[in-house]
Amino acid sequence: MNDNKIEKLCSDINKKSWICKYSIFVGRIDRVPIHIHFTFALAFILITWTLSSTILPNNYPGLVQSTYIIMGIICAFISLFSILLHELGHSFVASKYGIKFQRIVLFALGGIALTPNEITDPKKEIRMAFGGPSISFILSGISLLLWFIFFQNRVFISQNFPIDWILFYTGVINLAIGLFNLLPIFPSDGGRILRSFLSYYMHDYFRATKAAIRIGIIISICILLIGVAIGLRFSFVSGLWLMFVAIFLIRGSKSYYNQYQDLFS
Repeated sequence: MNDNKIEKLCSDINKKSWICKYSIFVGRIDRVPIHIHFTFALAFILITWTLSSTILPNNYPGLVQSTYIIMGIICAFISLFSILLHELGHSFVASKYGIKFQRIVLFALGGIALTPNEITDPKKEIRMAFGGPSISFILSGISLLLWFIFFQNRVFISQNFPIDWILFYTGVINLAIGLFNLLPIFPSDGGRILRSFLSYYMHDYFRATKAAIRIGIIISICILLIGVAIGLRFSFVSGLWLMFVAIFLIRGSKSYYNQYQDLFS
């Protein structure tokens, strides 16, 4: 299949993608439109509520409730900007190959950069896929290093407003974003890296895509079963989170599979 047909296919997929629906435009960065999906509002509220009601009071008892809420909101915004910077990492690498992103969409469990062009060269796709996690790991390393230095020297440590927690959260959330996106589940970064390796050995871009999607669905089902086990035996909330993530990943993989189905037949 030639590059023009691939480009048309990718453009059609982007237009039909569920992630493009129910998202609003919030601005541009380097002429790339930035959109926020409505599910991120739910995640924002959940992050703020979880931190302000349980995690922060347990680690910093005795503060007024408004401080917990403010810190929770700050951390929720940090999550938003961390995801955005992750996606801009992909955009930076893609621009080197002459690829222009149509839009970046931020949603509950991460972000996605949509482009009318798929990189069919395995080496280039691997580099672009690593662009996002690389930014996340760099931010995580810098934040945790600063947190350790400040914590050890008692710099910016305040009983009324623990700023050190902000640095610690920034490090942890970026580490989580980087690792989560490297799961070999298509269309995540790890899934695209897996497809690149399969494409290199199969010498068939679309067969490799199909195989990567199927492998990702199997892994997602395993995560779902682990979530059920954890929910029944240990923590219902933790298990529910894993099940939610697994169902989301399965839906994403199946959505791409359905779009490519005609080409596989």
